[in-house]
Amino acid sequence: MTFAEYAAKLTQLLGLQSPPVGVKFVRTGELPPENFTPPAKRIRFCQAVMEASWGKSLLVSASELACGPGPSSFGAPIKEKVYRGEVHSALGIFGSPEAAAKCLTTNPKMQAGSVASVAVAPLERFTFPVDTVIVRVSPEQAMWLCQTRSYEEGKHLVLEILTEQSVCAGMSVAPYIKSEIGVTFGCYGSRTYTDLGPEEMMVGIPGSILPKVVAILEKMGKPMADSRSKKGFYEAYPEKKAA
Repeated sequence: MTFAEYAAKLTQLLGLQSPPVGVKFVRTGELPPENFTPPAKRIRFCQAVMEASWGKSLLVSASELACGPGPSSFGAPIKEKVYRGEVHSALGIFGSPEAAAKCLTTNPKMQAGSVASVAVAPLERFTFPVDTVIVRVSPEQAMWLCQTRSYEEGKHLVLEILTEQSVCAGMSVAPYIKSEIGVTFGCYGSRTYTDLGPEEMMVGIPGSILPKVVAILEKMGKPMADSRSKKGFYEAYPEKKAA
């Protein structure tokens, strides 16, 4: 199955309003992929994901992101005052520089110097393997994606919710490193600087398990339809059914 077909399946099965976005780490020394262009201005990684959902195919430099802590997600250096937590404490989203520093320095990261740039585009555009797929979803859609990881093994999906670097570290790097689905509610940066709606969240899918996730979503068609129709609710409370 091609990535265009996977994108179509995810969109159809989940009822996505925004197209799935593919992420590929371009390693230091690798040739950048064709047909991916640098953004017109310095942007945050979460903005690159947003613009990819608009149809753009971008190649963002790991070291030139507009977000203070963003480059560290991809193994690039950041300013000392960001590393020390001073910037995020001054923003009022942490109670002290120490708390901010502890949060930022323990977020998932690629190995220092390992990534030169990151290719970000609608999943359907990819003709080479992706490292991560990011989808903008409702809580209900996120639930079904999480259920794909319980479907065969019956395991509980243990989630690490990042409160900062939620898209760069949480949705692109963490799923790739852990080979596991990730979930985010967003962060100050992604909710301030993108069009992510208050009713939306994100799920990151490792490219390595994308075929399995899509295949299981297809198998869960009936329970998904029953849930969305509120079948059980209306059977228990028929008076609530609209005339």
